[in-house]
Amino acid sequence: MRKEEYEIEEIIRIVLNNENKVLYSSININETHYYLKKLGALNKLSKVSCVQYCLENHLAFIDEFYINDQKYHMITIVSSKQKCSDCSKCSKVLVDSVTGLHNRNYWELINNGSIYYPLSTKDFALIIIDIDNLKEINDNFGHLAGDEVIKIVGQSIKRNIRKEDLGVRYGGDEFLILLFNQDKRAAKKVIERIRKEINELTASQRMSIQISAGVAYYNSLRNVGDIIKMADRDLYKEKQMKKTKEKQNSDKLKYLIQEIEKLRDELNKKVAQGGKGLNSEETLKLSQRLDELIVEHLLDE
Repeated sequence: MRKEEYEIEEIIRIVLNNENKVLYSSININETHYYLKKLGALNKLSKVSCVQYCLENHLAFIDEFYINDQKYHMITIVSSKQKCSDCSKCSKVLVDSVTGLHNRNYWELINNGSIYYPLSTKDFALIIIDIDNLKEINDNFGHLAGDEVIKIVGQSIKRNIRKEDLGVRYGGDEFLILLFNQDKRAAKKVIERIRKEINELTASQRMSIQISAGVAYYNSLRNVGDIIKMADRDLYKEKQMKKTKEKQNSDKLKYLIQEIEKLRDELNKKVAQGGKGLNSEETLKLSQRLDELIVEHLLDE
């Protein structure tokens, strides 16, 4: 078979079951076996869940995923304009280098059908996670600290979703998670686990990582764009609630500070008057109230 016979003009998608039988291919079966042999794809299947490598002018990506506890492999083959001998450069095409999650390129390929996802599922939940204070961390601690924050969030996502689920770093501080055969209640539990792990990982550090999350549930994969919009609206609601709460806390702190100052001034005036008209019981009450306000102020900071 000559190389010219099967030049790649588009992305090739191949799905294998755990016996390496071809379940789906975007090209005919003869071409499929040719590329599997040419790229040595079957020899690359291992316990590693994600493999990326290059051979001449072809890039191959092998992803392991599970449906109903059955293992499958999705092989994506793309052509590059020139021969590549450095596989480390190829790894950035579909995988985010900071978090190890899939990147937006991978998501777009799924969304537009370039990558076939053989999901026999009737429903799924989609989560959008956004890092609230990444800019603040970058400003206060530097961009290296910001990268570490992104890494921590990405790793927390990766460790708290199942093998058959999909985690994607969608943008700078935004992540997408697809939970297959799961509803909103299950999605909220995943978010709680992710938040808990983030808090545990940063407990001994000076910085605190704050995230917001939005969830949407749908029973069809035909219109993922609408589901993202639904989850994004849910995310916006949480962010607005946080802003409202922050304003309320800020107003409360202002009130507490004013009350503390008023009591302090009152005590100082009584003392300045030589204690005239001030008995020990009144002094004790004023002092106790002042202590209570100070403690409340410190707890709310």
